[in-house]
Amino acid sequence: MGKAFQTICLLSLILTLAAVFTGCAKMENQTMAEGISPVIDQEGADPYVLKQGKWYYYTKTAGDRVILYRSEKLTNIAAGESCVLYAPVSELDSLWAPELFYLDDVWYVYFAAKTPGEPMHHMYVLSNGHEDPFAGSWECAPVAGMDDKFAIDGTVLELASGRYFIWSGWEGYENVRQDLYLAQMASPTEVMQEKILLSVPEYEWEKQGEPLVNEGPEIIIKDQTINLVYSASGSWTDDYCLGLLTADLHADVKLAKSWKKQDTPILRSGNGVFGPGHNSFTVSPDGSQTVIVYHAARWQGAGWSRSVRFGYADFDETGKLTSIEPDASEKLLMPPSGEAVREVCLADAFERSEGVELQEEPGTVSKQAAVGFADTQESVSVQINSKQQRHAVLHIYIKLMEFTDDNDLTGIQVEVNDAALTAPVYPADCFQPVSVPVELKKGKNNITIRSQAGGTMLAVDRIEIG
Repeated sequence: MGKAFQTICLLSLILTLAAVFTGCAKMENQTMAEGISPVIDQEGADPYVLKQGKWYYYTKTAGDRVILYRSEKLTNIAAGESCVLYAPVSELDSLWAPELFYLDDVWYVYFAAKTPGEPMHHMYVLSNGHEDPFAGSWECAPVAGMDDKFAIDGTVLELASGRYFIWSGWEGYENVRQDLYLAQMASPTEVMQEKILLSVPEYEWEKQGEPLVNEGPEIIIKDQTINLVYSASGSWTDDYCLGLLTADLHADVKLAKSWKKQDTPILRSGNGVFGPGHNSFTVSPDGSQTVIVYHAARWQGAGWSRSVRFGYADFDETGKLTSIEPDASEKLLMPPSGEAVREVCLADAFERSEGVELQEEPGTVSKQAAVGFADTQESVSVQINSKQQRHAVLHIYIKLMEFTDDNDLTGIQVEVNDAALTAPVYPADCFQPVSVPVELKKGKNNITIRSQAGGTMLAVDRIEIG
């Protein structure tokens, strides 16, 4: 390790929506969305979001590399500018749960990985001294000072008393249980060798699935309370959920007795959402709201087939997180405070080709969807007027009418004026946004959506412009 890797940047910058639309074809007046879906990325696991300056930085598990996204809008992160920070050739594989921090004027990404042929993951860290994480070069090394046992999901707690590393790991060398550990940090790349056991699965809601699991620790501090949110039970089950440990801001966090575990989860399956877990916290653009970003199964029993969602968190008078209900997929949430409301084109505004029918469909905004797309000639079209040329994001809410598992993945072709691009559509039991960055010209813009390969019935609910 220790080799510097030059970033490979993809030019897909998404700028803040600045102009006012004049509406969609077949609509007398412009229509503003009543709200947006809780789903903000149709496919993803272990989401981590950091707001730094004007940017929201977003990363998630990609498996064979570490990818960073950024957008000026939280809800556009799935279509943000992206940059591959690290792509190992042969030295590491199974890269999991990257998290981005800016510490002592240096960027760091902590992630878990294993060397090929080895059974256990360990913690690694990328570092980059450039002020822009999309520039400069990234150097990779193991997190120094840790023992040789299994370790994943590392995160950082910063206090006046020092900086601490928290992770999920094994007590021994066999996969029987994952616990939460804490160690003080000697530097952003090294921990002191003494580690403290913080949490083991003990309540029934933490002990569903074998091996037993406490993982995905995340920190949010409010007033005088340190909230440590963690994921419990098997991530492959619908019982996956979020638990909570708390400590006083001035307590000695190196003492296990300083931490108190809540005896009930703070976020669990409900409202048609299954297996919510592995979250991160960020703030709304104006700083007035605490936003939770988490993954959940795309259908009941989907296991590791997951999408990324957002919601709003709140605290009691002591600064302790209060319980959170997962929002149903069809529920419309207001965008984070300070983010502009989107314009929306509903299904009844679409020009439909032969073979695409407007029919009633549950889970839609207008109770109708355009259904068809059995071959590549079937399509829907809308016309969007823009007062100036600019970048925007089309959020196309779509679902497969029938599927068994992720092997039924399909795709769509999106034509914007003279340009065409393709995007995947992942199976889910709800309408999910396929988020596509586009260039809109001043005046009328023609948008056409068709199946990339045909053979699969699709339903389109709406198009939102963000």
